[in-house]
Amino acid sequence: MSIGVSIKKLRELKNYTQAYMAAQLNLSVSGYGKIERDETEITINRLKEIARILEVNEQTILGFNENIVFNMSHNTTAHANGVVQNQQIIQDEGWRKAIETLENENKFLKALLEKQNK
Repeated sequence: MSIGVSIKKLRELKNYTQAYMAAQLNLSVSGYGKIERDETEITINRLKEIARILEVNEQTILGFNENIVFNMSHNTTAHANGVVQNQQIIQDEGWRKAIETLENENKFLKALLEKQNK
């Protein structure tokens, strides 16, 4: 799996929009989209920034395997990688953290809209 696709899948797991990621990285949405489509090269520093925003390490992005993540939701064993453990935490806490993340993103996007409408 390419780095761009891995970033996209991890972003989707976090329920982040491309607009949110672009704003956090100080990029345009189209510029960020090029990262996910592998139309631009990613520097080590940019990869670190993306990993920080997604709350994973760079190795998780580079070695991301969606089959492990999505199959783990039906697996009751204790073996898991960092991404799966993060998903398990969300399930264990209910959806509180996921809802909080979406609420924060909504506030952020509303502020952006208000700023553009001024």
